[in-house]
Amino acid sequence: MGSQGTSLFTALLWFRTALAVVYVGVPALLVGVSVWWATRRSRRDAADGLGAVARRARHGRLTGLAAGAAAGVVAIWYAEGLVAPALVAIGYLFGVLRELLSVPVPSGPVRTALVVSRESNRYLPRWAVWVSVVTGVLCILTPLLFAVLPRVHYLPWSPDVAGQQFTIPGGSLSWPAAATSVPLAAVAACGIVAGTLLARRITLLPPLADDPVVDERLRCRIGRAGAGAMIGIELLALAALTIAASGGLAVPGVNGGAAYLASRIMLWTGLGLAVAAILAWSVLGARRLARVTADVAGGVVGA
Repeated sequence: MGSQGTSLFTALLWFRTALAVVYVGVPALLVGVSVWWATRRSRRDAADGLGAVARRARHGRLTGLAAGAAAGVVAIWYAEGLVAPALVAIGYLFGVLRELLSVPVPSGPVRTALVVSRESNRYLPRWAVWVSVVTGVLCILTPLLFAVLPRVHYLPWSPDVAGQQFTIPGGSLSWPAAATSVPLAAVAACGIVAGTLLARRITLLPPLADDPVVDERLRCRIGRAGAGAMIGIELLALAALTIAASGGLAVPGVNGGAAYLASRIMLWTGLGLAVAAILAWSVLGARRLARVTADVAGGVVGA
């Protein structure tokens, strides 16, 4: 009995380790590479005086990414694997917030300030904000939707296996329980709140560079990184809910029909949303901070 229990524990450990590699390791690695590229500096870039900006970004984002990955591993160990990828993105978003909060405030006997009216929609891509908010609202409403949707029932069926026919009784399928959908909805809501705080903080930052154009570009690139994390959170949460909901339509056997087809479509849609989330999250945060001065001098258009 003891050896059997040890074997079950070992199998469970390997299974959850594999889940951690896929659900946590893959997004953390891809986004980590994106952070490395965004904060990479060359000797030519060091002369532009933006090294401190890149260092703050690297430290804040990687720290947040590591914290989110740790939270994701804990979630997987406690059988909440679907929420793990979104937790990685939540950690990263709080890392960007930490990056903004660590910007030093100018001090000294003589202080001058340029009064500039700033709005958050100048620094966060509008399409990314809309995608995040709409997706987040869908995630928040999903637990209520699962609670009111009727169950799918299916009839008995008789498969033929190796020439022997037997009858499998009919039954009904369940939509994801509140224990599955509510944590994902909470993560989506947390992403919207944190994204709102980030957008507000960007507008209140002290100057990041002496050149106003460089300062604006830096704010835009930091805002893009935050928007990428928001999209990652909301799309990963929606992907997890879609994959979980596919089980509510997975009618077995010849009774499947349209319901089974819909469940497969939902499953692949959820996987596609997860891939899109990680790609958008990585790409939006990959613009190099230390190259802003060179880009402005070279006439590069856009953030």
